[in-house]
Amino acid sequence: MSDTANCVPMPESSSIRIGKKLVHLSAFRHRNFVIGCWFSFALGAGLYGATFLLPLFLGIVRHHDPFEIGLIMIVTGLAQLIMAPIVALLEHRAPPRLLTLSGYALLAAGLIGNGFMTPADDFWALFWPQAARGAAFMLCLLPTTSIALNYFPMGEIANASGLFNLMRNLGGAIGLAIVNTLVESRAPLHVAALVDRLQAGDIEAARFVGLPLDRFTGQPIGPVDEATRDFVAPLVEHAGLTMALNEAWLLLGGFTLLSLLAAPWLRRPGPGGVR
Repeated sequence: MSDTANCVPMPESSSIRIGKKLVHLSAFRHRNFVIGCWFSFALGAGLYGATFLLPLFLGIVRHHDPFEIGLIMIVTGLAQLIMAPIVALLEHRAPPRLLTLSGYALLAAGLIGNGFMTPADDFWALFWPQAARGAAFMLCLLPTTSIALNYFPMGEIANASGLFNLMRNLGGAIGLAIVNTLVESRAPLHVAALVDRLQAGDIEAARFVGLPLDRFTGQPIGPVDEATRDFVAPLVEHAGLTMALNEAWLLLGGFTLLSLLAAPWLRRPGPGGVR
């Protein structure tokens, strides 16, 4: 090996160079920070996923324009606004682990609550899951930030905070990729299954799609004319998309519940710093 190669400085094993800045990974030696980052990852997946799935449903299935979608989704923002001062008070009166458990359980409930949508659902059917997610966001964010960062020395907080926020963004990016792939791959399968059920006269499939029920008696309905097919096709496509979206909601909610398994490993920080 040449002398020039020997003169190239090698980065420390506990750091990664990003551009001109050096990100130190030593913060991950602390258990509470690692678990806080895990919760931050789950929070990012849930919030970014919800922000993607709900407008998709409202725009494609419910045919709302962007302004109407914003008016419907403002519920989440209002819930966050109302909950912020309450959580700020609770932080001084309740253990962070209890607040974290409450927040992520509520977030999971808000995600799973959207996992049973029908193509006819609109503002009021979506109200409570949105309110739950908005309230949960503050319960998730503030206590986990405290758990992960409060006991670092001042000189290490900036680096640890950057990693903590990075994990939330990483969770959002990976979550979006997974739910988008799920919706794209599962929607056509649900459409095909609904077509088969409708041709077999399945009244529950017809009710979900939003078709008149008088022709669906559990017996095959026989050939369908072109006009009827043109009328039914968009409804079936929207229903299939709704079913795929429901699976994505349930996946995000299940992952959020799974994240709670890390809570028992949280340690109560001692007066000397992180543990």
